[in-house]
Amino acid sequence: MEYALLCAFGLYLSALATITYFFYQKSHTQQEFMLGNRSINYVATAIAAHSSDMSIWLFMGFPGAVYLSGAHNLWLVIGLLIGMYLSWTFMAAQLRRATAQSGSVTLSEYLEHRFNDTSGSLRMVTTLCSLFFFVFYISSGLAGMGNMFESVFKIDYHLGILVSLAAAVAYTFFGGFVGIAWCDLFQGIFLVTMIVFVPVYGFFYLPNGMHDIATYAQLKSISLSLVPTSWPHFWTLFLTAAGWGLGYFGQPHILVNFMGIKDEASVPKARFVGMLWQLFTLGAAFSIGLIGIAFFPTQLTNPELVFVTMVQQLFTPFFAGLVLCAIIAAGLTTIDTQILVTASVFATDIYKQCINPRATSDQVVRMSRWGIILIPSLSYVIAATRMSSVFGLVEFAWHGLGSSFGPVLLMALYSKQITKHAALAGMITGAVVAAFWPLMGINIPPMIPAFFANLCVIIYISHFTK
Repeated sequence: MEYALLCAFGLYLSALATITYFFYQKSHTQQEFMLGNRSINYVATAIAAHSSDMSIWLFMGFPGAVYLSGAHNLWLVIGLLIGMYLSWTFMAAQLRRATAQSGSVTLSEYLEHRFNDTSGSLRMVTTLCSLFFFVFYISSGLAGMGNMFESVFKIDYHLGILVSLAAAVAYTFFGGFVGIAWCDLFQGIFLVTMIVFVPVYGFFYLPNGMHDIATYAQLKSISLSLVPTSWPHFWTLFLTAAGWGLGYFGQPHILVNFMGIKDEASVPKARFVGMLWQLFTLGAAFSIGLIGIAFFPTQLTNPELVFVTMVQQLFTPFFAGLVLCAIIAAGLTTIDTQILVTASVFATDIYKQCINPRATSDQVVRMSRWGIILIPSLSYVIAATRMSSVFGLVEFAWHGLGSSFGPVLLMALYSKQITKHAALAGMITGAVVAAFWPLMGINIPPMIPAFFANLCVIIYISHFTK
């Protein structure tokens, strides 16, 4: 069984290696390596942007939550869809235009140009926030991959992390932005095909279809209603959805795809393709959880393995291995972009800005490749200790990045009255509130207070301290 699965995994990695090798010849200059010379077409941009958002959570955490607690989890899907749509609408074209005009390849560089900050303080704070939260974000992906290898391939958790890290680092190291975009296009199409195919195929294994789901849901006391049971329940669901949705305005690994699209005119088409992809993947993941309620009458020990166990029971070992490679795709499409973004920040905003201001394009690219190796090594240490759950790490990083960058970028793009001191204070406020809010024990997602604290500080300093 494990041998057939490993053969399927090897075949999948070979496909990624082929794509990476082809694009290695196109990633030599700084602009090519970090942003693909802003030449990526709308289909590749759309799939890369959305797949870099959907991690292993799509196959494990979310279906497991639906399988365990029911249909009210659809509220989270609504929040994610609205958040991503608004990000495309209010960020994509504006950020593409602004970063191209300033010649910026990172958000730190753009904000420095936008506010004409010659002190370097804004770039440094932006850089530190990025690196800090991304170390945890990358570790969440590695931890998820380690869990997957351990449960599916029976490979030691730590070895699974190393294999995942090696795969992500290898094709990011050689392929750069263009290689990642096309690898993510391949993986995104493969991912959506498999995640839609499995629940459709699995549904026909239920003798009475929806009736079986409703019957077993009732026996397990799982609600299939989308209507909250009370006002407190409604506000909990609403705040959770809003907290995750707001995060899209400040996720560098998603926004970098907006910066690399070929032209602004392609944004509406990219938005349509990307939103359609996200709708299908989230809808299919939701369906897997619902079908699992009836597919497994006896409660699974680990609800997050509902997709994995369903696939192993439905298909032959080799084909099951191919299907389960979709989980690897979900993990790698998130990790690769995050690694490239952090490496770009390391090379551009630390090495070139602070260590070697006269660095050539070749030297910056070389340093980026060193960053691709060094920074994920820190994430490996966090993932190896199993200090937190995969969801806990994702939540911490998502809220931290969204709260730090979202309000500042929105105000930078849409207001001419914002000062660099306001942007700096707002970013620090958002990062600190998001990092320490969980310690307060208040049942409100950190994104809500941190995002609006950031926004309020920016507005107050810009308008009332002149």
